[in-house]
Amino acid sequence: MSERPLYNSRITNAYVKLVERRYPGVDLKRLFREAGIEPYEVSDLGHWFTQSQVNRFVSGLMHATGNQSIAREAGQFAASVQGLGVLKKYLLGLIGPGNAFSALEKACASLTRSATYQSRRISSNKIEIIVTPAPGVSESPFQCENRLGFFEAILGTFDCSPAEIRHPECIFEGGASCRYLVSWKEPLYLRVRRIRNYLVPALGGAALAMAPFSPRLSFALVLSSLFSFMGCSCAANRLEKDTLVSALASLKESTDELLDQSGTNYKNAVMVNEVGQAISCQAGIDEVLENVVRALENRLSYDRALILLADLDSKRLSFRIGFGYSEEELAVLRKASFNLNNPESRGVFVTCFRERKPLLINDFSEVAEVHSPRSQSFADDIGAQSFLCCPIVCEGESLGVLAVDNIRTKKALVQSDLSLMMGIAPVIGMSIRNARYIDLEKQRSEQMRQSQKMEAVGQLAGGVAHDFNNLLTAIIGFATLARMHLDSDNPAGKFLDEVLLASDRATHLTKGLLSFSRKQPINLQPLELNSIVERMERLLRRLISEEIELVLRYADQPLPIVADAGQIDQILMNLATNARDAMEHCGVLTITTGRTELGPSPGPGFGDAPAGSYATLTISDTGKGMDATTRARIFEPFYTTKEVGKGTGLGLAIVYGIVQQHSGFIDIASEPGQGTTFSIHLPIPAETLQSAAPVLTATSATRGSGTVLVVEDAPEVRLLTCQVLEGQGYQVIEAVDGEDALEKFRAHRDRIQLVIMDVVMPKLNGKEAYTEIAQLKAGIKVLFTSGYTPDDVNRKGVRFGHDNFIAKPCSPEALLKMVADLMQPASPEAAESDGAADAAEPSAVSGAEAAALPTAPPPTPPPAPAGGSPPGPVRRAGNGF
Repeated sequence: MSERPLYNSRITNAYVKLVERRYPGVDLKRLFREAGIEPYEVSDLGHWFTQSQVNRFVSGLMHATGNQSIAREAGQFAASVQGLGVLKKYLLGLIGPGNAFSALEKACASLTRSATYQSRRISSNKIEIIVTPAPGVSESPFQCENRLGFFEAILGTFDCSPAEIRHPECIFEGGASCRYLVSWKEPLYLRVRRIRNYLVPALGGAALAMAPFSPRLSFALVLSSLFSFMGCSCAANRLEKDTLVSALASLKESTDELLDQSGTNYKNAVMVNEVGQAISCQAGIDEVLENVVRALENRLSYDRALILLADLDSKRLSFRIGFGYSEEELAVLRKASFNLNNPESRGVFVTCFRERKPLLINDFSEVAEVHSPRSQSFADDIGAQSFLCCPIVCEGESLGVLAVDNIRTKKALVQSDLSLMMGIAPVIGMSIRNARYIDLEKQRSEQMRQSQKMEAVGQLAGGVAHDFNNLLTAIIGFATLARMHLDSDNPAGKFLDEVLLASDRATHLTKGLLSFSRKQPINLQPLELNSIVERMERLLRRLISEEIELVLRYADQPLPIVADAGQIDQILMNLATNARDAMEHCGVLTITTGRTELGPSPGPGFGDAPAGSYATLTISDTGKGMDATTRARIFEPFYTTKEVGKGTGLGLAIVYGIVQQHSGFIDIASEPGQGTTFSIHLPIPAETLQSAAPVLTATSATRGSGTVLVVEDAPEVRLLTCQVLEGQGYQVIEAVDGEDALEKFRAHRDRIQLVIMDVVMPKLNGKEAYTEIAQLKAGIKVLFTSGYTPDDVNRKGVRFGHDNFIAKPCSPEALLKMVADLMQPASPEAAESDGAADAAEPSAVSGAEAAALPTAPPPTPPPAPAGGSPPGPVRRAGNGF
């Protein structure tokens, strides 16, 4: 038996209408399931069923109704006035059963592909119809009965009784085809005309015959003949006109339906064209989706539509855009997210996406049992009852789901809707794929632009770092010396404090620029977050002004981290400055420390952060806040909302870079008028750390003795260094460059115990000059200093962390501390070791190690809270960096 689609759904629809009218107790849904038929397929005028589907449906219908002649009854009902049959309007427009039966050859081709119909007119009221099955098609006997009933209904439509249908040849009785002879009584207007045609000549002849004998009777017969002709003609014309009017009305209704269908087809074509235009637009995915949805809304007659898109990893399916939904429903849609990785999920959207096939749900309650309570609640919240969803697929990859419904008009969704959506969805898929490519290209272009910008920042920072750091060294040094020579109650001390504060900020800015451009090395060491914030309190209070209240809330347990202390200071200063400007010098700045435990699925705001323990630093302000657009761009380099001259646009970008370097992450919460909160999460090491590295307090340096050669090409820095050393008891010999240093060392090598040497100088750089000096006196100690970037210093042969080095700017205290450490007499063991060392290499004590040497015992740590480990020692810092 052929499984080709042979029978249009309008034939099956006639059965359905008959059952609904005359057999209301029959369960049509069960019959559809048994026949493999979907209800929406029956309603779709463009759908076709196979022979086996029709056989199962009619067989089940015979059993359910107990009527073995249900097929003939359905045929009669199909063309009846009550049934509004599939060909009624067309047949009535043909004016008469003869024309109607003659047109069956063409009309039936739109209803069935199982057989061909041929009609031959034998007389004005008799016609022969031959139905021949198509090759390879095996019809069932009920289909012959259905045709008989259909022919009977056609005759009944034209009121042709008495009529007769003979069936002399049948394929189910051995014939090659089914042959039908249909005869009927002529229409009334034809019979009236026939009476007129016979009556008028008869009366006319009688009048002529009676004229010689009775002129008066002859005249009466002539008048009767005329009145009979006129009366019969008028009656026949009136009857014919009524028939024509009825036919024209039917034709008009059919024409209107065709025009409506043509209009729908036109809108569909225009809509596909508009979606196609969206593909050609060089636009991002949001703009493409807006264009697609606008085309769907304007050109199609659906009440609502939505597009769900999967993320790039195809893990979750989320609402992206739609139309026709209320604000409450849109809120539900925006919160909804469907897990694509759960193999147990059988939801409509997930199934449609995963299996890449469309689904038409006529009644969600019928499939509700396969959905989770959450999915059922979601369907109730958006009022989903009957809807159609199609996968959005491009190049074999599922990208999302397109869904439509008619919640207000209640218009049924049918197979033609499914076909239309399946035609549109791939076009949308291409639009989305193109848009994603464009977004990716824009992202790559932006990354390249940012890279070039970072390179420019690095070149700028590296170019000005040396001169700027030399100037800062002089400013910090001379201001510190001046402050030391003032009495504590001298009003000028406050002014000097402001100079030092500004210098500190300038120092942080320079280091931030170098760090931002990756020219500043990161010095990771064990630290304790509470201690860092506590140490920065005084500086922060002076930074934000007295008009802003500073609130500090510390965690009740130690928060050990591995970080660069200077860069954590930079985070605090940048965020505090940003908060101060946002509050316009009036408000509350709250800094809170705490501990955060993240599980495998940390949730929103934590991104893809790995599970573990984090030390959390939260900075909150009561300022004007930010909108979503600003929040999305605040970490971009050079982006600022401040007035010209009041912001560089680098502060938050530097913070973001530092957090990234420390393997942490940053979250922001802000709304216009509601302030801003930055939450920085830094990982807490899994293993117990040694006590956090202490930071030196500013102590009175011990007076020294001995001779120091100061080699510095910047006159202001050379002058400062000499005054600081001489003021502490050292004898100083000055040199302005590398060659001058060699000459001075040759002249005084027996006296000189330490060389303080700038790295980058004219004529001979610091490393080259020291190499010559070391050959003149083995074991001479050296302290390198430079305001250049680490990369520039490394190229000169001085490696950070391996040679004695102090970076500019530095405070007098820090300089004196390192000088004192290097000038201490070596122990016998150290001297023996030094003698065995290579004389051409400087001492192996690093600047970082020297800076960390304590000059006083650390204070007693505070007691640890119950259940926690004691925090590391906390020491206050001076102005050294």
